[in-house]
Amino acid sequence: MVNYLLEIGTEELPPSAVNIGRKYFEENLTKIFEKFFYIDSPENIEIFATPRRLAFLVKNLKEKEEDEEKIILGPPLKVAVDSEGKYTKPALAFAKKNNIDIDKLEVIENERGKYIGAKIKVEGKKIEDYIKEVIPNFISKIPFPKSMRWNESNYRFSRPIRWIVSLLDNRVISLEIASLKGDRYTYLHRFMTKPIGRGERKEIPDALSYSQILKLGFVIPKYEERKEAIKTQIEGFARTLDAEPIIDEDLLDEVVNLTEFPVGILGDFSPKYLILPKEVIITVCKVHQRYFNFQKNGELIPKFLAISNIAPKNRELVQRGYEKVLKARLEDALFFYEEDLKHNLIEFYPKLAGIQFHQKLGSMLDKVERNGNIALLLAKELGIDKKEDLIRANKLSKCDLLTEMVKEFDELQGLMGMYYALKQGEKEEVAKAIYEHYLPKTGDDDLPQTNIGTILALADKLDTVISFLSIGEKPKATADPFGIRRNSIGIVRLLVEKGIDLDLEDFLKEIGKEARKRKILKFAELSEDWNIIFDESVIPEVIDFINSRFISYMKEKGFDTDIINSVISISKGNLYKNYLKIKAIQELKNNPQFEEIMTVFKRVGRIIPDSFIINFSEKLLKEKEEKELYEKYLEIEKEVDRLVNQKNYKDALNKLLELKKYIDNFFDNVMVMVKEEEIKTNRLSLMKLIDNTFRKIADFTKITTK
Repeated sequence: MVNYLLEIGTEELPPSAVNIGRKYFEENLTKIFEKFFYIDSPENIEIFATPRRLAFLVKNLKEKEEDEEKIILGPPLKVAVDSEGKYTKPALAFAKKNNIDIDKLEVIENERGKYIGAKIKVEGKKIEDYIKEVIPNFISKIPFPKSMRWNESNYRFSRPIRWIVSLLDNRVISLEIASLKGDRYTYLHRFMTKPIGRGERKEIPDALSYSQILKLGFVIPKYEERKEAIKTQIEGFARTLDAEPIIDEDLLDEVVNLTEFPVGILGDFSPKYLILPKEVIITVCKVHQRYFNFQKNGELIPKFLAISNIAPKNRELVQRGYEKVLKARLEDALFFYEEDLKHNLIEFYPKLAGIQFHQKLGSMLDKVERNGNIALLLAKELGIDKKEDLIRANKLSKCDLLTEMVKEFDELQGLMGMYYALKQGEKEEVAKAIYEHYLPKTGDDDLPQTNIGTILALADKLDTVISFLSIGEKPKATADPFGIRRNSIGIVRLLVEKGIDLDLEDFLKEIGKEARKRKILKFAELSEDWNIIFDESVIPEVIDFINSRFISYMKEKGFDTDIINSVISISKGNLYKNYLKIKAIQELKNNPQFEEIMTVFKRVGRIIPDSFIINFSEKLLKEKEEKELYEKYLEIEKEVDRLVNQKNYKDALNKLLELKKYIDNFFDNVMVMVKEEEIKTNRLSLMKLIDNTFRKIADFTKITTK
C-alpha cells in the first residue's frame, strides 16, 4: 500500500476560500481515488486547510488499478464474415485498427444481435500516472466564487500558488500546476519560524510525516483541530472569569480559517460602554475585530478574547494594542447611540422616501406602506384586533435604517429600532415588533413571539416575494440578490411553525382586489402614474415558488417526498393544513398495514377515468357489498368532514380506515366495468364519491408502495 500527499501552498486565502477548498476535498476525493483504495474506510482520507495551504493525504492506495477485461465490438456478423466463412475487409480493418490478432476475433452476441469482436485485457493505470493526469485538473475545478491570475500560465486560483508538495510515500510525483512542479518542500508558520514573513522552508521526507512536521513548525493543519483549540481556550478563559462565553459559530469558523496557530489573548474594555445594548458591543467585537465576548446572568462583562495567529513574546503589549483599537470602535458606537437618541424614531418616517427600495418598486416608504396595508388585511383575516398598534409598529419598522448606528452596522437593523423605541416610551409589543418583523432571517433563526411582530414579518416577506416576482426578478440558481428564496422560506416557517391557518391563494386574491381598489401595491412607475402590475396572473407563480420552498422544508424535516406530493397536489394554498395532513399520513406509515391500506385507497382513485362526472343513484345499487360500502360511506362522511374542519387529520384518517374492509369486499365481489352502462357509471360514481372524501386529505394514488 502507498499513501499520497498533495499540498497547495498559497498566499493568504480568504476564510471562505479555505472552507470551499476543504469541503470540495471532502465531497470529491473518495470518488477520485475509489479505484485505488485497498479498503473502504473514512480513515483513507485526511484533509488539511489553513490560510496558507489546502492539502490532503490519501492512504491505503494500490500502486495500480485492477486490470479489466474489455469487449470491443466490430461490424455485424453478416458484414464481417462472407458466405465462405472468411473475414471480410471490414472485419480485417477492425482487427488492424485495434491491434487484435485475427485468431482472437470471436462472435459476440448482445440484445442488438451478433457481431464480430474481441475480449481484450486493459491494463490498470499506475497510481503515479493517474495522479499526474487527474490531480491538476481536479485542483483547477475548486469552485472559488472569485479567482485570479498571477503569472504567464494564466492558471486561476483564489490566491497565487507559491509551492506544491506532491509525495507518493517518499517519492516526489512531479505534477505541474500553475507552472509549478510538485516537490517535497513546504513552508512552516510565517511569523513563528524564520525567515519572518515567509516561514522556514522544510523538507517533507514522506507523506505520513506531513502533519507532525507542520505541528512542530507551529502550524495546526486540520480545521477541526484548530476549531477545538480555539473553543477550548474560549471556554477556559470563561471558567477563569466565572462567566459564559458567547460563541458565534460564524465568527468561530472565520477565526479558525484566519489562523494556523491560534492563541487566545484576554482583554478589557471600559464598563462605561455597557450602557450600549449588548448586541452593539458584540457586533463591534465580531465585525470589526473578530473578538469573542463573555456574559454573566445574560449581561455582558467588560472582557473580550482575541485570537492571535502567533504566541507573542510580550502578551501585555499585544493586549494593549487590541484594547486600543476596540476602544476607538466602541467610542464611535457610543457616539452614534447618543446622537440617535436625540431623535424620535418617528421623525425618520417621512425620510424613508429618500431611500430607494428598487427602481421599479419605489422607495422604502412605499415598501413600508405596502407592508402596512398587507398587515391590516392579515390581521383582519386572522381575527387579530390590534389595528392601532399594528399601524404604529409598521411605521416605525424601517425608521432605524436612517440612524447613525444602523448606517455603520447594518446587521443591527430592527434591533436598534427596538431599543430606541423602548427608550422613547413605545409599547413593548410595538417595540419588539420592529425587531421581529425581520424574523426569521435564516432557515434556523428564531421566530417572532408577538402577534404584531408575526403579522408584520409575514406582510414584509409576502410583499417582497410578490413584488419582485411581479416585475420578473426571479432568483437564479447561484444568486438571489433580492432574497426571494430567503423570504419564501420565512413565509413557510411563519405559517407552519406559528400554526397560521391562512389560504395563501385566497389571500393573494384579496391583496389583488385591494390593490385595484386602493392602489396599495405601487409596484412600478411605468409612466407618469403609478401602475399596479400585481394581479391574479402572478398568483400561480407566487404560490408555486413558495410551495417549492415548502417541499424543501418538509423534506429537511424528514417527511417522504411522495407523501408531500400527495397532499400538495390537492391544494397548495394552506401550508399549515398541508403540514398537518403530511404529518398525519407520515405517522400512519408506522402502521404495519400501511402498504396494504394505501393499495386499497389507491385502487379507488385509479379505477376512475379522467374527467369522470358523478351520476349516482342509490336505487341502482344491486349487490350486497356495494350497498354495505355505500352505507358505511354515509356513516363516516359527516364525521370525516367534521374532523377535517377541526384540522384533526389523524383521526380523520383513522375514520377513513374503517372503509378498508368494505372496499376490499366490494372489489373482491363486485365487477365495476360491467356491460350495462348505467350500472358501470353508478359504481364508478360510488368510487368517485369515496375518492372525493379521500382527497379532502390527499391524493393517495401518488403515494408509492412496494
